[in-house]
Amino acid sequence: MTVKKIVLMLALLLATAPALAAERVRLLLDWFVNPNHAAIFAAKESGAFARQGLDVEMIAPADSASVPLLLAAGKADIAVSYQPQLYTLVDKAVPVIRIGTLIDQPLNTLTTLKSSNIHQLADFEGKTLGYAIPGFEDVAIQTMLKSAGVDTSKVRLINLNMDAASALLSHKIDGAMTIYRNYELLELKQQGAETLTFKPEEHGVPAYDELILLANAATAAKDARIAKFLHGLNEGVSYLRAQPEKVWKAFIQTYPELNTPLNHQAWQATLPLFARDAGKFDAARYQDFARYMLDNRLISEIAPASRYSLPSQ
Repeated sequence: MTVKKIVLMLALLLATAPALAAERVRLLLDWFVNPNHAAIFAAKESGAFARQGLDVEMIAPADSASVPLLLAAGKADIAVSYQPQLYTLVDKAVPVIRIGTLIDQPLNTLTTLKSSNIHQLADFEGKTLGYAIPGFEDVAIQTMLKSAGVDTSKVRLINLNMDAASALLSHKIDGAMTIYRNYELLELKQQGAETLTFKPEEHGVPAYDELILLANAATAAKDARIAKFLHGLNEGVSYLRAQPEKVWKAFIQTYPELNTPLNHQAWQATLPLFARDAGKFDAARYQDFARYMLDNRLISEIAPASRYSLPSQ
């Protein structure tokens, strides 16, 4: 048999051989699909995950509070969560660990309407403020107010049973912590409201990552899919920023119920917020926030940095 025939046979064999099956990754989201997940969608849409040999399934949870527990129980491979929540999970010995970051800055703001005649943080004394996440947002409000010399005993804090934007517009509260800079602020503007916002990281609360990625602490270090996922996600972020409207059109074709002007504005506002290097880990920054959590009695002790996150991928 000639060399030419051997090469031809090998080429035919390779052409007809079944492709290696992609490795499945069950990604449990923190909430229903929304523009905060645009980078993940872009990584799927652009084929970035596929090029890493991954088949990533985005799963919206029935109950967002159960996400870390489902991850720890092996019902998912990766989950979207929040940096402040990570510390309480570790403190409670839930076997999860950060593997990466999706959005590397806070989204929350303490917001009021300009019609409320509040011009600075000090003006919140004697007012009613709403929040949605007890054990962090209420503490963050107090930190911010104390930074302005407010006597927090003279401020009423209430856990909202309705969305914060509606509570503000109906004047049930004077200010709200659960006003995200890439969604509710846009919603309020869309409804004709003029707002005044205060960012937690500018008023005493250490900077933190809004959305992080968790995996099972018992298996993460040996799971080769994690590095592949992070590389695919980084590629997805680059693709999203290069082709935002193209990805948006694919997004609303997949999720037509999200095709609203507000979601489109939120999509555009979220583009610059995604971490450029999902695997990067700033141990000092994470330990600073752990100290904040401890000082405010939200955790019982500070764990080693290696318990909070895998090293940079």
